[in-house]
Amino acid sequence: MVPVTEHDSQSRSFIEEARRTQIVHAAVETIAEVGYHRASMGRIGTRAGISRGLISYHFAGKAELIAQVVTTVYTDAAAFMAPMIAAETTPAGQLRAYLRSNLEYMRAYPARMIALVEILTGGGLSDLPDTDPAAFDRQMLLPLEQLFTAGQESGEFRDFDVTVMARIVRGVIDAVPTALSRDPGLDIDRYLREITTAVDHATRPVPSTTEEP
Repeated sequence: MVPVTEHDSQSRSFIEEARRTQIVHAAVETIAEVGYHRASMGRIGTRAGISRGLISYHFAGKAELIAQVVTTVYTDAAAFMAPMIAAETTPAGQLRAYLRSNLEYMRAYPARMIALVEILTGGGLSDLPDTDPAAFDRQMLLPLEQLFTAGQESGEFRDFDVTVMARIVRGVIDAVPTALSRDPGLDIDRYLREITTAVDHATRPVPSTTEEP
């Protein structure tokens, strides 16, 4: 028997990670094209150019694969968005950067965002073991809630319910991938302009009015 060296083990690990990445990419492309429910392991394997059995070697089942897709997209999106948001020093500036970075990520990686919305709207989170959709929802809203609270405390935003506003903003952002799936030539710049203007009007302080004597 030939002994397995540390180099062999590391090489195999690298190859396995590369294969997992390939499968996740194929899953994203398949879900974006045919939808969450129609994205079978067989279809994903065909897209990746590998057998369904090889997918099963790397992922225990579709639920584990979908969980990895969600994790990958959110991790990559956060890394993409964070520098843009951190570069701003005010809540109002950070809100504009939050909107811009979301849509710029969609422009750069449309299939990822289309697939993610397909998973979320298709009940994909409920299919994942040990995943609480309500907790996931709270996690999605929390950064915006904190940003809105800071803006209200600094006087940059008017008084409003931060959870309701966070849900409104996320709803507007999450509608863009659906539009993008129907129109690959979607004008992202126009959407960004209109969304930013609408959110600015919704959150800015109301000018005080003084009655004339």
